[in-house]
Amino acid sequence: MTTTELLDQIHSSRSGFYALLNTLKDRGYVVSEDGRHRSGPAVWNVVPGRPRELETLLTAFREEHDFDESVALVWPEPGGTVVIAESQPERAVRAVFRLGALRTHSSPDARVIAAGGESDDPELRTVRREAAATSSNDEITEIAVPICADGIRPVAALVAGIPAQRAAAEHLEDVDRALRQAAARLSHRLGAPVYQPYGWAPAAPIGPSQELSREEIDEFLSGLWGAQLACVRSDGTPHVVPLWYEWDGEVMWVAASPGASWRGYVAETPQVSVTLDEPWSPLRRVFLTGRAEEVPEDVVDGGLEGLRRRLAVRYLGRGADRQPELSDTDGWVAVRIVPDRILGRQGLGPVTVREAS
Repeated sequence: MTTTELLDQIHSSRSGFYALLNTLKDRGYVVSEDGRHRSGPAVWNVVPGRPRELETLLTAFREEHDFDESVALVWPEPGGTVVIAESQPERAVRAVFRLGALRTHSSPDARVIAAGGESDDPELRTVRREAAATSSNDEITEIAVPICADGIRPVAALVAGIPAQRAAAEHLEDVDRALRQAAARLSHRLGAPVYQPYGWAPAAPIGPSQELSREEIDEFLSGLWGAQLACVRSDGTPHVVPLWYEWDGEVMWVAASPGASWRGYVAETPQVSVTLDEPWSPLRRVFLTGRAEEVPEDVVDGGLEGLRRRLAVRYLGRGADRQPELSDTDGWVAVRIVPDRILGRQGLGPVTVREAS
């Protein structure tokens, strides 16, 4: 709704209205864009029986920016699905998904969720095999793919709407590929180790093997992947540990917990390797080598506590920074990894080393 529409509804003074609106925005109950206001993700905190992963899913969806068409995030409801968030492209002609709208059991998004059940319906078997569902009429084509918190069983879905004038086969393939990749990323945010709806990998093309540019590497490193840090023990054997990380475009920041064994190893041998990989199409991965070093708090943006809070929100979603155990700094240290080589690749094939600039 616009500001004028809201003022007409609540019968408040303009100053009182803005005081209330700003409070709700600060707390995540309202999101404002282009002069219009809508419900924010915090609203789901007051919904009775709200699943724990829903707020994480909503936050993750808001951070997706790869949609070339209108895309809705839908949640299962008895008899169908409900639209809980939507993303609109900057196009004059586009599909529109109305927040809160109920979609019937015959919609493609309802079918990809229903396909996770026990039904042996031939249509749902096709959905399971293709890991997607589509529908089309004279005005619009819709493509839906499942979101799976465990990587296999659907808990929600993404659905894209493509106007008929843009529904050429090649464009639909591009939308389908982008939608699957987004669903995989959202599933990853919910804890999925892989994205294999209904128990096997979806039929998404991997694409040709190619080297990632520095810009593509930076974009990949901004994603929510776990970093695998490899260092050397005192006896010369390798030690590998999974870590949360922050990439600022030049260096990687991690935090060492009290008693972390790798902290002592890198103090003796600072040279480390870090790998990150995408376990689904298009199979991107980044590998860097560099020097790890403990740094004092005043070197870190926001100090050690600020780093720990940002990492908590980055990986666990909004509100995680308010959990004391995720921002405690007692015994923790900040570690900066300055790369001397960075390389990246997508698809299958060898990786070419590139010196860090």
